[in-house]
Amino acid sequence: MNIVIVGAGKVGYYLSKTLLSADHTLMIIEQSKDVCEKVADDLSIPILNGDATRIDMLEAAGTGKADIFIAVTGQDEENLIACQLAKKNFGVKRTIARVNNPKNIKVFETLGVDTAVSSTALIAELIEEEVDYSGMKTLKNIKKHNIVISEIEIRRSSPIHDKKIRDFVMPPGSIIVSVIKRNEVLLPTDNTLIREGDSVIALSSFEDIDALHDFFVGES
Repeated sequence: MNIVIVGAGKVGYYLSKTLLSADHTLMIIEQSKDVCEKVADDLSIPILNGDATRIDMLEAAGTGKADIFIAVTGQDEENLIACQLAKKNFGVKRTIARVNNPKNIKVFETLGVDTAVSSTALIAELIEEEVDYSGMKTLKNIKKHNIVISEIEIRRSSPIHDKKIRDFVMPPGSIIVSVIKRNEVLLPTDNTLIREGDSVIALSSFEDIDALHDFFVGES
């Protein structure tokens, strides 16, 4: 794919290096002349020294031919304006912007940026997903579709310990996706016996996560 990247600082540099290894065609726009020279020598790719919030600079970078436009400077305002110009003036189908202040994510999305990425928000989300109930860990929280995928460690005290799946009814809005026994992943059947040491992968809605915990682990 043809990709235009705005900003060649640490984020832009390592992003460019990663995309190059995947055989994408890149063009970088960077305001600092010194940074331009360093990155151009190191990565051996074209890089323009200039302001990405100017139409003529975006045109010189071939933005009209870009499949993806990515702005990762340290300035939220510059990233937003560059993405807006790329989409409205050059018809770029997908724009991605780095957001330094998590509070600006909704603003970016409201103003037309396809994907607004905040490292602060991502780290907070990872912590939120990892820290959960004792004996139960969230593997994936798909907020867009209100789906939570959880891994539950079965203990001897579990209400369903030593029971077959046919002998119990799952809480509303949840299903068992798989059962892991001694590193062997099994598709659940009515005859699958849930024992101490097993791990159950279950899918539920966010609202039913408490009921799922109480069902497998016991009431908090």
